[in-house]
Amino acid sequence: MVASTHLFNKQLEQLEKQINRYQALLSSGFKSLQFPIDIENDYRWRVNAAFIKSSRGILSFGVLLYLAFGFTDYALGQEQADTLWFIRVVVSGVMLAGIVLIFNRQLVRWVVIGTTLGMIVIGLSVILFMLMLDEPYSYAYHLGMIPWQVFILIALRSYVRAIAISSISVFIVYIVFVFTKEYKPYAPEVDSLIQDMRPLFIVFWGLLIAMGIYLGFYMEQSARIDYVKNRLLALDAERLSLLSEELRLLSTTDALTGLANRRHFENSFESEWRRALRAKDSIALIMIDIDYFKNYNDHYGHQAGDQCLREVSEVFQTYAQRSGEVIARYGGEEFVVLLPRMTLASGQRIAESLCKKIQHLNIDHAGSLEKKVTISVGVAAMIPQLDVDDELLLKEADRALYRAKANGRNQVMV
Repeated sequence: MVASTHLFNKQLEQLEKQINRYQALLSSGFKSLQFPIDIENDYRWRVNAAFIKSSRGILSFGVLLYLAFGFTDYALGQEQADTLWFIRVVVSGVMLAGIVLIFNRQLVRWVVIGTTLGMIVIGLSVILFMLMLDEPYSYAYHLGMIPWQVFILIALRSYVRAIAISSISVFIVYIVFVFTKEYKPYAPEVDSLIQDMRPLFIVFWGLLIAMGIYLGFYMEQSARIDYVKNRLLALDAERLSLLSEELRLLSTTDALTGLANRRHFENSFESEWRRALRAKDSIALIMIDIDYFKNYNDHYGHQAGDQCLREVSEVFQTYAQRSGEVIARYGGEEFVVLLPRMTLASGQRIAESLCKKIQHLNIDHAGSLEKKVTISVGVAAMIPQLDVDDELLLKEADRALYRAKANGRNQVMV
């Protein structure tokens, strides 16, 4: 029981530390969107696992939509149409294969990274299409960057860093492309309109990115708050379960010896009696009494008596290991062993082994004839019958114990 209490206190202390840690995080405001490394790893594993479930279909639809826009390649691509379509098919195939391969629990840590890289590749492929085509056919592909950007915000909604990296990297490449490409004149009115609209388009796209990062920040912040709250709920439930288990142990365990208490023995005895009655099995009881224990307490004091009880109980704990077997402190210096599916002869062998082991402890006992701590043991066994009460077996074991004490103690009677 002492070891059990120490373990319980250690587990409870660890739980309390974790709860306090998460409560401190909840009070911090999550402005940095970064947990301590161990919590961060757990958070990312959980949200990435959820991302696998929720986003596989969305991303597959997005890739297929990108592929479906291949009709523009044949409508506007002219002599480059086959090349544009080939690039689109290769990119789509790689993306779909990536979704199939990366979206599993073994590669969960790479899912968001792979998705971010895929978004960048698709965005850069559209810029490549603009580079390959002459005006005015390339102008239509500029507009394709807006649905691409919107899809990023949908797919990576609660990953603000992924949104920022994919959006800003492609945005920078686009600006470099726009201001370095040599445009071939097409028609003065169209060229002038495009020239005027180009800065407005860049500003609009930039504002869309800023809005996406802003919303992504608050969505990720909300996701992190939910994660911490869920962890607190889980830890509170674990703490409640631990306290409930400790309460159960306290109600069924003797605090001094760590053995089962009398209440637990009586409940187990009643249950095993009914089972043995149905199965027509034998059931054995061993009653144990420490010899001259009152003399021991009077001579050495009650603290030494308690220590003696603990040392004797440690020996008893090595027995009663099978299912249904119970060894309990019955009261004071008395103990009882419940042995289901055990004959009288087998119970006697166990009792004699107990007697010898206690002797071999060599605990000094000035108030005993043996000058060391010994035990007297009574053993009884029977096959339960419908017209026989379980108290009869208990009385028979107690009667055998009385005979062992009357015949000089430090012996087994059956």
